[in-house]
This record gives sequence, structure tokens and C-alpha cells, in this order.
Amino acid sequence: MTLHRTADRIPVFSSRTALRALLCLGLAACDPSSPTPSGDGGGTGDGGLAGLDGSTSGEDAATASPTDASMPPDGGPSMSSPCAPLPPPTGTVVNVDPSMATELPALVAAASPGTTFLLADGTYRMTGSESQRRIQILADGVTLRSASGRATQVILDGEYTTAEVVSVQASNVTLAELTVMHAVDHCVHVTTREGGADVTGFTMHGAGLIDCGEQFLKVNPNGARSAFVDRGTVSCSHFELTDAGRPNVERAVGGCYTGGIDAHATRDWVVRDNEFRGIYCAGEGLAEHAIHFWKGARDTVVERNRIVDCARGIGLGLGESGEARMYADDPYPGLFVGHYGGILRNNVLLATVPWYDTGIELQQARDTLVVHNTILETAGATGSFSSIDTRFDNSITTVRNNITRRITVRSGTSTADHNLEGATASLFVAADAGDLHLAESAAAAIDQGIPVAEAPDDIDREPRSDGAPDLGADER
Repeated sequence: MTLHRTADRIPVFSSRTALRALLCLGLAACDPSSPTPSGDGGGTGDGGLAGLDGSTSGEDAATASPTDASMPPDGGPSMSSPCAPLPPPTGTVVNVDPSMATELPALVAAASPGTTFLLADGTYRMTGSESQRRIQILADGVTLRSASGRATQVILDGEYTTAEVVSVQASNVTLAELTVMHAVDHCVHVTTREGGADVTGFTMHGAGLIDCGEQFLKVNPNGARSAFVDRGTVSCSHFELTDAGRPNVERAVGGCYTGGIDAHATRDWVVRDNEFRGIYCAGEGLAEHAIHFWKGARDTVVERNRIVDCARGIGLGLGESGEARMYADDPYPGLFVGHYGGILRNNVLLATVPWYDTGIELQQARDTLVVHNTILETAGATGSFSSIDTRFDNSITTVRNNITRRITVRSGTSTADHNLEGATASLFVAADAGDLHLAESAAAAIDQGIPVAEAPDDIDREPRSDGAPDLGADER
């Protein structure tokens, strides 16, 4: 086992410094515990959106801008960090500032392939009808990013008037280092055109999606199910539903129709190094997952994410039957499959609210590996059903080397071994502060796993190479 100082690790903070820590990976000069900017209202746990928590007098809640404390942090991760900034743009570059917000949707819709839009710091509030307000990316290779690289300083604000703030219907599109918030429905929607080709290569990096009325990032094929959205990546980004945003969640469909990433019938997506926080409705129905891939999605990798106080953490598949993508190689003829393959590894989930239900749900998930995840459900998570649940007859899952409260198999086949159930806060360095690295005294987890080739490193990208691996996401 490898010994190292607690300060060398990146904890899952329950305070407002959570994402500042995430992007401070490996950078000695970056202090994730440094004070947040003045005016963020202090550590109330509401996400720190100025004005949205009532702390900005004289400004309407729907138009207030967030502070750094609530958004993905800015500034200098080392180049060895998975959250390093993107390289400088190449090709055609268009510089935009907030005075051009009303023009921005038309500029983007008319862009040539490969165009990069560099957005100067400020808040962008588009005007006009929905078609005039919505930023529609229609050409391949278009990039929308902040000029400063500071996500907290570039805000695309839908003001709860725009149904979808950013709509993507092209391949190799990048959204980076900016914030999208206050959509009536989706903050970002990636889909294919009717009669068009597959959309591939979508990238979202270092972005913030805050207080979206329905799913924060929606991904789906066209209505005819003839073209799909494949090979996307979501990394180093922050998804949060705050107390101020919660009343704006769509309730007409299922009572609490919101979630983090909701992806239908996708293939080869990667979701890594993100944080999801507060995606729940307080007693008004069960919210969707922080991360959800279903309707025949395939080969999804979900790794090194931190999920804090969300109603449901990670879901692969949903329901026993229904609509699902079929593949030319048809791996399981005659079977309904909610999700094919997939790896869930090195994720950390912390639940402290009564509206939490399940950490990881696997429904008609076939040949799925769930390995080295840490799930802590505190006494406050009174609605907890299960940490990891396998359900329905076509499920075949492997659940190994996880730390949980409870693992359930309602139907299907699950190979579950070398897991720790009944996990308590005493296993961790400082669970009350959200730090779920293993404590030195966590004998029930340290060196208790078995090697898994698909998970050679831990959540901090440290190798599991010194004897038997530890359970959970962290290797001490």
C-alpha cells in the first residue's frame, strides 16, 4: 500500500470548493481550500449562485450571475492533470463579447465548419423568440469556448425563457470552459437531424451546467432512430441544481423531470472527472440520474466522477422492456438490452439527503463491470434503497471491489465479490467534510480487493500496484 499525505489527494468536498479542488489536480500552486470570492454568500451549501439564494439584493433571481464558488474553478491545472485546459484554437476564430449576445445565435448557426467562437468574459443573455435565443451549432467542428479559459466568467444565461440554450446537431463540436444555466428544458441538447447522418465526437470540457429545468445534457437520436450520437466525451465539468433552481424543475412529466446527463441509444461515450451535485426534488417525485445511459446504449465508460446528494447516481438501462437501439452485429439476438457492456469505475458517491434513492442502477444491463466505486450513504439519506442494484432477467453484471452500504440483485445474474457492505464514515479521512479517501485505520477496505485489469489506477490516477488493491475508489 502507498502512503501519502492527505493534502496530496483530491477530496470530494461537501463545501463550495469542490470543483476548485477537482481542477487543482497535481498543481502545487493551486490551493483548493483557499477562500472563495467575496459575495458568494458563504458555505450555505446552496451552490453559491449570487442572487439565486437571495444574497444579491435588487436583482431578479432568474437573471443573477453565478460566482466562482458555484462553478467550475478557473486557472491553471498542470498539464499532467486530466483537467488541463484545451490547446489554443486553430483555424477560423471569431471573437465575441456580451454586447453581441443577441447576434450570437445567428453567428453560430451560420458558421463554417471548423470555426471557433471565443467568448469574452461576461454574461450573455440572448433576446427574441426561441429560435432567435437558442444557440444552434449546425456545422461540423465548431467550438464554443471562453477566451479567458475561465468557465465562471463566461455565462450563457437562458433566463428560464430559452427552452434549450445550446443545441448541437453536428459532429466534432466542442463546448469548453464556459457556463450554461437557466434553461426551461435542457441547457445543452445533442441530437441528429431528421434524415441526417450520425453525430460523433461531441466534447464538453471544463464547463458548468447549472439549474436546468429538465435534463442538463440531453443526448438522443433522431425521431426515426436512423442516426445516432456516438463517441462523445464529458470531462472536468460541473452539474448542479441549487435550492434556488429547484422550483424551476419541470414537474408536468413525472413530478421531477430533471437529471444530469440523459443519453439515449449512444455508443462509446466517456464521462470522467466531473462533479454532479444536488440533483433532486424535495419530496416532489424522484429525479433522474446524475449520469444515465439507456435505450440500448453501448460501451459507456463512467470513471472518476464525484456525485454528491443526487437522487440517483449512475444508471445503465431503465425498465424491463421498451424501445432500444439495435446493432448490426446483434450481440444478443432476441433479448431486450437496456445497456450493452460498459465500465463504471473509480466513482465516488456521497448521499446525505432524504431524497436519495440509489447509487448505481443496472437494468437489463448486459456484461457490465462495476468496479472500485465508493458509495457512502449517511444517516440523513433516509430514502436510500440500494447502493448498487441489478434488476431484470437479461442483466449480467460483475460487481467487484466496491465500498457500499448495500448491494442488491432483484433479478438477473450478478457476480458480486470482494465488496464491502455496511460502510460507515469511519472508513474515510473526513467523511463529514466530504473527503472519502480511505483512512489509515480502514482495515476492512485496505488490501481487501483482487486485481482487476480494467481498473489499474485509482480515482487520483495512482497505480494499484503494491500488493492486493484496496476496496473502493481510493488506493491508500
